[in-house]
Amino acid sequence: MTDAPQSEARATLIMTARDRFSLAPAALNEIAKVTAKPYELIYVDGGSPKAVAREIREICERNGFRYLRYDHFLSPCQARNIGHKLSTTPYVIYVENDVMVTEGWADRLVDCAEESGAEVVQPLICQGAPLHTEIHQAGGNFTDDMDAFFNGPKEKRRLSDNHLGHQGEKVSDVHLERTEIQVTEVHCFLVRRDAFEWLGDFDENMPCSKDHIDFSVTVWSKGGRIMLEPSSIVTFCVPSRVHPVKPVDRAFFLLRWSPKWQRQSLTHFQKKWGLEHDPYFDRYLKLTGWRYREGVAKPLVRKLPLVGHSYKVQQIGSAMLLPVLEVVGAHLASKQAQTKPG
Repeated sequence: MTDAPQSEARATLIMTARDRFSLAPAALNEIAKVTAKPYELIYVDGGSPKAVAREIREICERNGFRYLRYDHFLSPCQARNIGHKLSTTPYVIYVENDVMVTEGWADRLVDCAEESGAEVVQPLICQGAPLHTEIHQAGGNFTDDMDAFFNGPKEKRRLSDNHLGHQGEKVSDVHLERTEIQVTEVHCFLVRRDAFEWLGDFDENMPCSKDHIDFSVTVWSKGGRIMLEPSSIVTFCVPSRVHPVKPVDRAFFLLRWSPKWQRQSLTHFQKKWGLEHDPYFDRYLKLTGWRYREGVAKPLVRKLPLVGHSYKVQQIGSAMLLPVLEVVGAHLASKQAQTKPG
């Protein structure tokens, strides 16, 4: 991406919400600061609180980005579909609004796509703080046997859902090369825009869990390829004490990870890919509350004077709060079901 006219941009960056809004201004400002032009950017804002929306809009106007506002929440797949249908460049790069980028990140994704011919390219995704130092995902597998997964009997089909090593390791301690991978995370990834003609849209029947695996399986099932480009580095700001779920984020966070949305996504995914016999889903369904516990319940309990930092108090308090949070999440999911998509 040289200093050519804006119309010659090779990629459209599409920023969407993962499960929060509060980090979006910082993420947008970082893109504007370190990303070489020309490129286009579309921010798809699904229901962020007014104060955050105002800040996002101002950043977009200041940098010549396109800002699209919807007054209701959007699932990630809905937001991604809105974005790619508005793009006109050869490549679309999705980046979630809690991801911080580094210099050269977008150029290197496009270069990899052009040099490898792959339809999808993922950067090296880091996690936490300090930024860009600890690996979150460097590719992954959705199955241990690709041929058996697509061509074997459905009753024996199994999902592995494995990150390929290195998670938690320091970037400086490993040597990674450009390579083909089975699974792209959706924190940040490139798609060749004309591939949507045969890939189809992101599946909006999956509002929550495993949408990244569904997309990856779709790519492979239709003869596409996914590449890891480790010279492109970004960081996913995992909800934590460093990057907490703030009060302005809670409603969307509770909807995004509501057990109702998670069950809907997993059930649809099972039927779509013939995985009804896979015990993986029974195990996963037992874990649907952990994001509520870690992202909302424990931080609330920690605010209790004197006793909030007690491990035992946090465990008891979280257990008491979870049923309440689940009721709120179910209500939000029911309300969202009555909202017209897009």
